[in-house]
Amino acid sequence: MENMKKRYLFLFLILGLVLIAGCNDAGKKVKTGTFFGGTDGISVSFVTVAPPSQFNQDDAVNVRVLLENKGEYEVIAGNAKAKLYGIPLQNFGLKDSYIGTKSVLIGKSEKSNLGGQQEIDFGKLQYKLPVINSEDFNLRARVCYPYETKGQINVCLKSLISKETGETVCNLEGGDKTAGKITKGSVSSAPIQITSLTEETRGSDQVRFNIKIENKGKGEVYSPDSSCEQIEDDNVRLNNRNKVQIEILNPIDVKCSFISGEESNKGIVNLNNNVGTISCFKKVEDAVEDKLTINVDYIYMDVTSKQITIYQGVKNR
Repeated sequence: MENMKKRYLFLFLILGLVLIAGCNDAGKKVKTGTFFGGTDGISVSFVTVAPPSQFNQDDAVNVRVLLENKGEYEVIAGNAKAKLYGIPLQNFGLKDSYIGTKSVLIGKSEKSNLGGQQEIDFGKLQYKLPVINSEDFNLRARVCYPYETKGQINVCLKSLISKETGETVCNLEGGDKTAGKITKGSVSSAPIQITSLTEETRGSDQVRFNIKIENKGKGEVYSPDSSCEQIEDDNVRLNNRNKVQIEILNPIDVKCSFISGEESNKGIVNLNNNVGTISCFKKVEDAVEDKLTINVDYIYMDVTSKQITIYQGVKNR
């Protein structure tokens, strides 16, 4: 009987440890490929009670925003920036300029799948004009940051000649489970995503890749050769909006047809209605399996807002 009790106690302890481990892993995103994947980048939100939703005109209240890097690209200190807008800032004692992060915003990784967080302090807000009873305002903040989407996607390098010789190392479409397809974990977490890759023969000795890129985030995307401050200018914003830069790192000697008219492994792609497609090609001799390694660079901008009510101060009654 004593041995039976010890056995039950041992089994109970083992079950408890399993349940605790399961609880600790609950909500933890598991990496199933090269990348975690997803459509997150850097989010922006107002810090709780900074500012509060209601306060008196006499009050000087803190204004801070929280930046959270929920994607997989690391942004160096000062490159992720936030700015207030939506109200006449001079009437509130606030500056009309971007403020950058003071340290690196790490992305999700094997060491930490939560990514980095950092607050940006805009100082004190105090309304300078007279208030009768109360006034409502919609305080807005935007985050602007450079970001990069990485992809490592299985491809089949196969020409018409290699197809006719009967080589079966891989298939362009359908025969291989992963060749030419976006699989889970093949694209990093970022608001700009590589959503489709198809392959086909081009002439007798070339293979062509058709790559689709989409803005899956809630914000706006701009060409990486502009800056957050430059985008404030209407002309620069219009000329650089909905543009990303792609670079094919592997296989070597891949050429793409860009809007500039050049054929290169690196250039600018336009997104129309948040979608852009680029065609690339490579000369092929033998049929081989490889990985298409692609980087997509851009400036991304997202926004948040908070409704505030300012009541008439004691001095003005």
